Amino acid sequence: MMWIPPVWLVLAVAAAGSGSALATAASGGAGIDYPSIWACDRSKFNWYCDLEPEPPGPATEPDEPKKAKSREEQALERIETLQKELKAKRALAIVDPTPDNLKAYIAAQEAMMNMGSVFSDVWRRVVWQNPDLNYELKRPVNNAAIATYASARKAAEKRQLSDINKEWGLFFFFRSDCPYCHRLAPTLRFLTDTYGITVLPVSVDGAGLPEYPNPQRDNGLVEKLGIRQVPMLVLGNVKDKRLMPLASGVISAQDVIERIYILTGTQPGELY
Repeated sequence: MMWIPPVWLVLAVAAAGSGSALATAASGGAGIDYPSIWACDRSKFNWYCDLEPEPPGPATEPDEPKKAKSREEQALERIETLQKELKAKRALAIVDPTPDNLKAYIAAQEAMMNMGSVFSDVWRRVVWQNPDLNYELKRPVNNAAIATYASARKAAEKRQLSDINKEWGLFFFFRSDCPYCHRLAPTLRFLTDTYGITVLPVSVDGAGLPEYPNPQRDNGLVEKLGIRQVPMLVLGNVKDKRLMPLASGVISAQDVIERIYILTGTQPGELY
C-alpha cells in the first residue's frame, strides 16, 4: 500500500524549498542582477521595497517684487532721455542738414530751454520766499548793497591789519635784476607807510632795490620754502614762526590787504 504523506508535511517541505530559493535570490543568486531584492534600485522594477521619498530640493526664495523707482530716479531717467534725444537730433542735423532735421533739432532745443526757463523762474521765487536760501544776504548784487558791503569789508580789513601788525610781517623775496620786483617794491613801501605793515626785504642775489637798498641776504629760507620765482611775498608770524605764502608776481596793494585779511582773519568758506 502506497504511503501518502500527510498534508502538513507537504506544506512544510514546500515552505522550506521556497525559503531556500528566496535565500539564494537574496544572496545574489540567479534571477536578479543586483545585490538584494529588498534593496531599492530606481533603474529596475522591484515589487518588494518601498522607495523612500526623494529629499526636497534646495528651497528657492520667491522673487522679490521690483522696488518702485523714486521720483528722483524717474526724473533722472527722463532728463537723460531728453538729453540723449537732443544730442541725436543735433548730430543728425549736422551730418544731414535738411530743413526737416534742423526743424526737429530747433524744436527739441527750444523745449529744453523752456524747461530751463521754468526752473530758473521757480528758483528765484523760492529764494525770495526763503531768506535762509538767499545768497545775496551774504554777497549782495544790488549796487547800493554792494557799496555797503564793500565799506564794511574795508573796515574789517583795516581792523585786521591793525591787529596783525603786532604779530605778522611780510617777507619780500626779490632779485635786483627782476623788473617785476622793481614794480612791486613801491607798492610794499606804500603799505608800510599807510598801514604800518612790516616788510622784510630778502635779496636772492645780494643786491638791493631803490626802495630797499639794504636788504637781508638769503640765509637758506629760499630753499626751505621752495621759492623758484620772484617776486614772492610770504607772511611770517614773529611769535610762533609760522610762514604762509601770500603771493607771487606783481599784485596791487588792495590784493595784498585782502589776502592778509582772508588768511589771518577768516575761516575757509566764511566769505562764500
